[in-house]
Amino acid sequence: MLDEPKQGLVKKQAWTEDELTQAKELLALCNAYEGLYTKLDIVMLRSRPGNETNDFLYYEDGQLVGLLSLNSFGDEDRELTGVVHPEYRRQGIFFLLMAAAREEAKQRGIQRLILVCERFSRSGQGFVEALGAKYDFSENKMILESLQEHGPYAEPATLRKAGVSDIDTIAAIVSLCFGQSEEGARKFIAGSMQKPQTEYYIGEWQGAAIGCLSLSYGDSEIGIYGVGVLPQFRRRRFGRQMMEQIIRKLQAASQKPIALEVEAGNEYNIGLYRSCGFKEVTIFGYYNFDIK
Repeated sequence: MLDEPKQGLVKKQAWTEDELTQAKELLALCNAYEGLYTKLDIVMLRSRPGNETNDFLYYEDGQLVGLLSLNSFGDEDRELTGVVHPEYRRQGIFFLLMAAAREEAKQRGIQRLILVCERFSRSGQGFVEALGAKYDFSENKMILESLQEHGPYAEPATLRKAGVSDIDTIAAIVSLCFGQSEEGARKFIAGSMQKPQTEYYIGEWQGAAIGCLSLSYGDSEIGIYGVGVLPQFRRRRFGRQMMEQIIRKLQAASQKPIALEVEAGNEYNIGLYRSCGFKEVTIFGYYNFDIK
């Protein structure tokens, strides 16, 4: 007897390759429909640990038409991103997916969900309004057009790949640069290092750690995240050197686009990335709502 086609809500802990192909096609369709850069990557879905539910799918006669995913990090807060096939919108599908995600979050003790929505997504902004989520902040997504190098430098720095023995050093830098607790940063970094798509790098000058950054190898692009330089080493072009070195490394190994996200309004960092050759392509808004 043939299996009946999938129908309705499906909760996922792990994905098959056929399911990932459907998800990739749905994301591509939704992005093309509104000209978006949905913050959801197939590599993240493929790397799910398989022991908890982070993805919520909706099917119509075997066709994947809705997808909502929680990010794979965080204890009290979780970001979530989702899409619905353009031909199946205004049918309550996203609200069903959201209800399932909220119930899962309650059971796991997650205190707050953070919906990620592009400013230019008409459907997404409509859902944010209907949900009553509260705006928190925005980030600019930037993609490298062509590397603009500015050396040679009077104080040349180096950049090396970090390992498990560097977790404490990276956590201390992250804490000072971004205001996160060292304990929380250490836990997050240790978990991230176990994922094959994530790498950390430490910037050094005269043998001392001066900053750090991380890479996320996605299905369609490579992301640069958490670029931080310790306060006492800022305004000395170390951040620019770190960026140039990691970009050269990536371009030598891959043809994928290189992207990053920077908080909107951070004119200094936005100016730095522009001068390195990045260009803004969209704006992600982050909207909070409590689990009730």
